[in-house]
Parts: sequence; structure tokens; C-alpha cells
Amino acid sequence: MSAMKKGARKASATKASARTAIARKPEGGMKARGKAPGNARATVKARRKAPEVRTKARARPRPPDPNRFERFPLPWGATLHVNSSPKQKTVLVKADFTGNLDGTVTRRALIPMVLRRGTSRFPDMKAMHRHMENLYGASLASDLAKVGEWHVMKFRLEAVNDRFVPGGEGVFREALDFLREVLEEPRLVGGAFDRGYLEQEKHNLRRTIEGLIDDKSHYALERCLREMCAGEEFRRYELGDVADLPGIDALALTASWREWLAGSPADIYVSGDIDVGATRELFAEVFSGRRPGGLELRPPPSPVPVGEPRTVEERLDVNQAKLVLGFRHGVTYMDGDLEGLVMMNGVLGSFSHSKLFQNVREKASLAYDAHSVVEKTKGLLFVVCGIAPENREKALDICMAQVRALQEGDVSEEELISTRESFLNSLTMMEDSPGDLMEVDAVWRLHGREFDLPAYRKRLRAVGRDRIAAAAGSLRLDTIYFLRS
Repeated sequence: MSAMKKGARKASATKASARTAIARKPEGGMKARGKAPGNARATVKARRKAPEVRTKARARPRPPDPNRFERFPLPWGATLHVNSSPKQKTVLVKADFTGNLDGTVTRRALIPMVLRRGTSRFPDMKAMHRHMENLYGASLASDLAKVGEWHVMKFRLEAVNDRFVPGGEGVFREALDFLREVLEEPRLVGGAFDRGYLEQEKHNLRRTIEGLIDDKSHYALERCLREMCAGEEFRRYELGDVADLPGIDALALTASWREWLAGSPADIYVSGDIDVGATRELFAEVFSGRRPGGLELRPPPSPVPVGEPRTVEERLDVNQAKLVLGFRHGVTYMDGDLEGLVMMNGVLGSFSHSKLFQNVREKASLAYDAHSVVEKTKGLLFVVCGIAPENREKALDICMAQVRALQEGDVSEEELISTRESFLNSLTMMEDSPGDLMEVDAVWRLHGREFDLPAYRKRLRAVGRDRIAAAAGSLRLDTIYFLRS
């Protein structure tokens, strides 16, 4: 559930398996090296001259807010979002392609997996690895995300800033050219994707989807979501469905790639110690082709009315039962008190000081884990507990008691201050994480809003008990899911 990952205790194993990396980088981030690996030193002088992206930090006036992006249209039919940050030693690029979440989700999940297998110049992964290593250890990865009823295909490039290359220019340009080649010029055999590559990636995707069950908390959350949203597009898993895989052949997937490349709304983010004007020129030169566009994104869905809560029980061979409560609240990025909702979820179950953790686990000793996850596009909230099967009713009663307490405004000063400070600290950390800043900005813009970090921080500080109680008052229990042996 990609839109909810920031608030959840993440299912990192499944997430990692959905991500495909093309080049390795040292743990803790990529570092610029003093010497080029392999034959890079011999080729650095032969690189094509690019618009001068680097400038000395002292000679360049700082933007008024280093956490905001300047935006420009590209001839390629994409929007370029540029953030100049003197803190970074590398340049980070993120390219997002957004489509509607529908029955083609499995095909779209396969596309980035096949694209990273080879290009017209570098026909296999070994050649791609070697090329990225020659670019001072640049890295390229792909990922998929579900944001409400939209499906986002993501590509992430990180490369050394040219100013740290000894005597060299154009390294970043070559890395950017490689990203464009991966997107536009994959390895084709007879006009279609390599069938051997496709079958291998279908096998890998099947294993990843089926491996969801290995993380029981994530599996239970996903199952509750599917039951709760059974008649809605949001029920679909971002990686697709194994039942679709046998019907996907190379020709069909190649057609889907061409359609996606030509029509999907595209956003390209870039952040680093860079000159904004020169960066705009460079991207306009590299991504100079014309995409016709034309894919219309559906508007965000309307809230779904809630009837009597449904109970779903599933039996598997598990060591620990999982209880998931699915609520609808109707508060989204566009409608309602978003900051009040965020603070309410924080007090309810985002942290170790939150009500669920303290009352279900610490005081009653009923749960191994208890937390809540909020979704802000569909307007959903989930409570997740890992419990002994015999404690089901007790845990359910205590979880619902915490919700009622919030609805009545029962929030201590300590809970309020601790939750507020926890969120403010996470926003401070975001200032040093350009990737996180890109992700948040992209989601807000999908909803037609601009993310202003200082203003958002100010709005969170202003949330008090009354707004937390009002947000909790919007919660309506929809589905109770119980996984047991």
C-alpha cells in the first residue's frame, strides 16, 4: 500500500523485492571517488560537452527556500522539478510516470523490470553494470507505487556531480543519457522485448507477489484492504496479480510500453548542488523528443458510504494471529482537516508513545505489536495488531476504546507534545533527504496542491485536542479482518 508507507511500520522485504537496481553503490550513500574505476580515466576527456551544471556555491545566490522546487515544462512532454541544494555531493534524479490503477497493473509492473535488463547499446545487465561503474559508480533503480487509484512507475538515478570529477565534465550528462536510453531504447528482438528476459522477469514477479505472505502483518493489511475495497480499483496490489502473468507475451508488453511511454503524465525531479538554469537546459537537450501524451488521469475517487461492519476470517499456518480493523474517514489531501487527521493518527498508533501501543501492548499485554496506518487519498485508516488468537475480542475492545477516547478528546498533554515533536523531527530529517522531499512533493502535486514544508510544519504545530477529536469523529469502522491458524 504505497500511499501509506510513510505512516506504517514498513514491509521492507516485499518493498525491496519490488525494487530493481541496475548498479550497486556503497552502503550509506554513494560517495564521489578520487579516481575513476576501470577505463573511466581514459574516457573522461572524450565525454561530450554539456551545459555547465556546476557552479561554485558562493557565486550562486541561494533560492529563497531550499526545500522547494522550481518547475519548468520540457519539450519531451514532462514537467521538470529542480531543487538546488548545496548539501549534496551527488545529483539525484527521479522520473515518475503516472497512470490509472486498473486491470493493466501487472503489465505496468513488468515494464520497468524488463527495461532494466538491457538497452540498444548495452544488451544485458553485465554491460549495464559496467557502464554505470565507469560513470563513477552511478546507480539506477526502478520502483512502483500505488497512490489512491493511480499507479506510478518510478525510476531513480544518482550520479556524481561533475564538480567532484577530477578534470572531467559530462559524467552527469552521460548518466542522464543512460536513463533516457533505458526508458526509450530497450533491447528489442524482432520489434519486441527479449522473450527470454520477459519470462525470467515474469518468474521474478510471481515470486515477489507470492512472497507477500512471508510478511504476515503486511499480508493481513493487504487482505483487509482487498476485502474492504472489493468493488474499487484501490483493491489492486501495486505489483499486480499472478493470474495475469500467463497471458502477457512479449508483443503485448512491448505495445503496453509504447503506450505508456507516449501517453503517461511524466514528472522529472532533480536535486543537487546545481545551477537551475543550466540544469534546465541540459534536461531539455537530453529529453528533446516529443511525446504525444494524451492519457487522462481519473480524478480522485469520492468517499464510499459505510454500512454495518463486515467480519472476514482467514486461516493459515501462522505463529501469531493478526487483527486488522479497516476504517473510512473521508479526509483527503483535497478535503477536510489533513493536519488534524495526521495528528490524530499519530496519537492513535504511529509511535511507541501512542495509545494503541501503550494500551494494547504495554498495559494489557495482549499484542506483540499494535499500530495504525492512515491513507489520505481514498480516506482510509487501518489498525493492525499481532495477537494470540484467544485474545481477539479483548484486543478488539481495547482498540475501539482508544478510538472512542480520541473522539471524546481524551488526549493528554504528553501525548500531544510527543506526537507533535515526533512529526516535526521527521520533517526536519526530510530537509536532509532529497528523495523523501521529492516523494512528498509528487504526491501533493498529484492532488493539485503544492507542498510548502515551513507552512505544513506551522499547520501541524497549530493542531490541538479539538481538531484531533474532530478527525477521530470521522472514523467509521468498515471491515474487521482476522488471520489465524
